[in-house]
Amino acid sequence: MKKNVFLFFLALFAVLVTGCQNNESGYPSSDDPTVVVTTKEIYGAPNRKFEIKAALTDDLGLKSVRIQIPELSLDKMITFASDPLLKSYDLSYFFEVPSNRGTSESFKIKLTITDVSGNAIDEDINLRLDGEFAAPAITMVTPKEGSVILLSTSKEMPVNFVVNDDSGIDYIQVQCAALGINETVQLTGSPQSYTFNKTYTLPVTAANYVLTITAKDKFALPNTGSLNINIVATNEYPALYLCDQPRGTSLTTDAVGVPMYFHEKNGQDFEFKYYADKDNKEVYFLGQEADFAPHCFGLNASGGLVDNVASTPIILPTKGYYKIKINPNTLVYTATKYTPSSKVWANIANGLWHDDEALRRPFVSVCGGGIQGADWDTWTAWTQTGLHLANNPNNPYQLLGEYTLTGQIEATFTGQWWSPSWRLIKNGIATMSPGENGNAKYPAAPGVYKVVLDTELERVFITKK
Repeated sequence: MKKNVFLFFLALFAVLVTGCQNNESGYPSSDDPTVVVTTKEIYGAPNRKFEIKAALTDDLGLKSVRIQIPELSLDKMITFASDPLLKSYDLSYFFEVPSNRGTSESFKIKLTITDVSGNAIDEDINLRLDGEFAAPAITMVTPKEGSVILLSTSKEMPVNFVVNDDSGIDYIQVQCAALGINETVQLTGSPQSYTFNKTYTLPVTAANYVLTITAKDKFALPNTGSLNINIVATNEYPALYLCDQPRGTSLTTDAVGVPMYFHEKNGQDFEFKYYADKDNKEVYFLGQEADFAPHCFGLNASGGLVDNVASTPIILPTKGYYKIKINPNTLVYTATKYTPSSKVWANIANGLWHDDEALRRPFVSVCGGGIQGADWDTWTAWTQTGLHLANNPNNPYQLLGEYTLTGQIEATFTGQWWSPSWRLIKNGIATMSPGENGNAKYPAAPGVYKVVLDTELERVFITKK
């Protein structure tokens, strides 16, 4: 009898234990979860983030997903809420590869997906650190951004550029819908460098065009780079620029004012005001802003004005201010020295903020964006003394400073409560208030720049130090 009782309770205990084991999760049994990864092979690189993407589903409910790369010390557990149960989840997880890993290394990413019934599955993804993520580099030879093609001289538009890519180039494409250009060059052998050189014919009608250059590389996950070039085809010059840099200097390094935009225009008669900061100052005049080619006005061997990139500079013999008149069609210019009569803003380094205007002393600082320490409050402009400009001891009409730029800039050079103030508008023009409204935005690479505000010229020059 005792034996039978013992066997009965033993059997009952076994049933209870089995029941508890089968229902330990508190959920009924279900099918295994499923996972669909976006790719079975991910490319990464040291010090760069990569993304793990997968679609997770379960017929009853997901409990968790665990992401592991032991060699990179990655062990991430993502747990899902159970009320309500989550039946699907789009995994998107970013991880940055440590900077001390090598580009030849590879690893396994292990995903473990568990559902609320206790079912678990594993999925492996290959991670390679030899990824190439840079788009093909396109370097324009001609035309440069903002190029002017004078139709009265030539209706041909040479297009010359170089493409470089470490993983090899698949194809390049040249497009301009307005000119009917749609040319694709499919390359063989995956060259790492390719030069395109072809001349297109322009219509006789003056117009603005946008030339689009596109290049695609041969990497397993292809990268595409593109470049838009704005071109002006015209019968006359819309603008001229004065350049006091040696021929061949890059004209896209500085932020504002180089080369300098004209002051007055009547037909094709252009007038500039300019300050030569030394004797025998050398200048050129350009038909475009970003480059010396195709239109560069200088002197020939006989001292006459010519449109030739090989010309020699015009010489301004003595230091001081000049009015220069030039006509690019008749090839005539004059340079006349003059004495400014505009207001001199003296002793601005000793300015004083004061609510009583009678006790106030003028200072000149800056308000704006993209300038370290600056905002649009003139009190900030006063308290941030590193933004204050100082008088140029060699020229009373110039105020000097040095700013750290953080990117695209816009600025108004100002004293207390916008008095005095010079708003930086387009083309490097700094109009004194009241003047033209609307601050212009200028692209600028981060870095330290020299600042010159010329109150006589109403121009600002912000040049890379």
